[in-house]
Amino acid sequence: MKEEIKMELLQVKDLTYAIPDKQLYENSSFTLRSHEHMGIVGKNGAGKSTLLKMLLGNVLPDAGAIIWNPAATLGYLDQYVDMDQSLTINEFLRSAYQELFATEQEMLKLYETYGETGDDQLLTRAATYQENLEMKGFYEVENDISKAITGLGISDADQTLAALNRGDQIKVILAKLLLEKPAVLILDEPTNYLDQEHIEWLTDYLNAFENAFIIVSHDTEFLSNIATCICDIDFGSIKKYHSNYTDFLKQKAHLAEAYQSQFVAQQRKIKETEAFIQKNIAGVKTKMAQGRRKHLEKMDRLKEPEKKVKSNFSFKLMPQSSPNVMTIDELTVGYKEPLLMVRDVQVKKGEKVVITGADGLGKLTLVKTLLSLVPAISGKAQFSPQVVTGYRSQEIEWENTEWTPIEALANKYTRLTYEDVRRELAKCGLKREIASKNIFMLSGGEQSKVKLCDLTMQPSNFLILDEPTNHLDVDSRKELQDAIKAFRGSVLLISNDEQFYSGVADHVYAVADKHLLKQ
Repeated sequence: MKEEIKMELLQVKDLTYAIPDKQLYENSSFTLRSHEHMGIVGKNGAGKSTLLKMLLGNVLPDAGAIIWNPAATLGYLDQYVDMDQSLTINEFLRSAYQELFATEQEMLKLYETYGETGDDQLLTRAATYQENLEMKGFYEVENDISKAITGLGISDADQTLAALNRGDQIKVILAKLLLEKPAVLILDEPTNYLDQEHIEWLTDYLNAFENAFIIVSHDTEFLSNIATCICDIDFGSIKKYHSNYTDFLKQKAHLAEAYQSQFVAQQRKIKETEAFIQKNIAGVKTKMAQGRRKHLEKMDRLKEPEKKVKSNFSFKLMPQSSPNVMTIDELTVGYKEPLLMVRDVQVKKGEKVVITGADGLGKLTLVKTLLSLVPAISGKAQFSPQVVTGYRSQEIEWENTEWTPIEALANKYTRLTYEDVRRELAKCGLKREIASKNIFMLSGGEQSKVKLCDLTMQPSNFLILDEPTNHLDVDSRKELQDAIKAFRGSVLLISNDEQFYSGVADHVYAVADKHLLKQ
């Protein structure tokens, strides 16, 4: 059996792009071949989402070329796509097959006309249409739609898109994209709104996906399970590794160590040469010194390895003495209809409690009810009198995206100087040049760090964190995990990132059948 020939779907040649104060990529090249499953990784602000925008033609590079095979169809998870909100979920998903449904209508018309005229040519054409529909799996469409709905945790396919929250709308967009089966699937953080069960379903689906895909993700477990190659954006370049995520980490560490040794050796050589030139430029060894100076001028100098900027999150503790800090008793939350019922939950001083479950099941409504932003349908939830809450919402919203992070926080904490605020941002891993940019210019991960910095500046004794790892890179997730562990107050963490919360949780509750159940 001959080995399958892989077709080149994408060529990226000498890609160069810079933003103010930062070179994202310089003379970077890589390819994508048919059936390759590519993960794109890099720290927050490295340029992962920008690269996707370039591949889609939404951002133009400063130099270089992006060449798609004309035969390649692209499917992109656009979280802001314009949808007809009056459509039901089922109608929207069926639109993934609109060409096949149109073919079916043509076929039915031919059969109907044949019945009236008896023209055998019409019957032959109708049969050809039917064979084409069978070949393209048209008669499995309803089954495929049902599998996607169940697999991604989409409830009630007869409700309209307008009735869905943002997380559920993104799930529906993802489901349609998977059903369309483009030649190249392009996804940016597809697991953000999925719980563990649905991440596992998506993992299985992608592993069985016969076409190529490009996925940006900070979920290391997810990447380890789906990627056959990795594009790493680091140090102003894009490097492709023909390996899975685990092997990529080993190779990158080895290459980084080797590069560091080469850099140190070159710097030592430069200093020795400069010392020799300075000592001998005017002496008997002038010609030798001049020769070494020319050699030094022509030397291809290695760039200094970029120093890692750690996110040193640290939450300020507001003292409180009560042993029980929150009590929930027969609480029902929702709007017109009950969404979630919580029978009896107590959070003690210093406890870390996790609530997990699919998006749209009432976790956010519960949080809003606890914070008195939404009234309870019945029952009660109360904090002890000394509790001071600090809340980090899943959605990143700003009063003014034209502000810089320094301005946004300085306008909130008016007693602090700009330099005080800049120091707080630096602790959270945001360099001066990032802290001085307009917020709309920052990556999702950088904006998330600004929000977390805001939270670290508010003394509290009860943190409520809603999916705080969304958009954060691997190192920042670890730093946040350590900060939650070190915080001596209580924490209510809404998260589907089991790898993250398993390291901090004292108790885990899951949403199932409209109830909060202890695991």
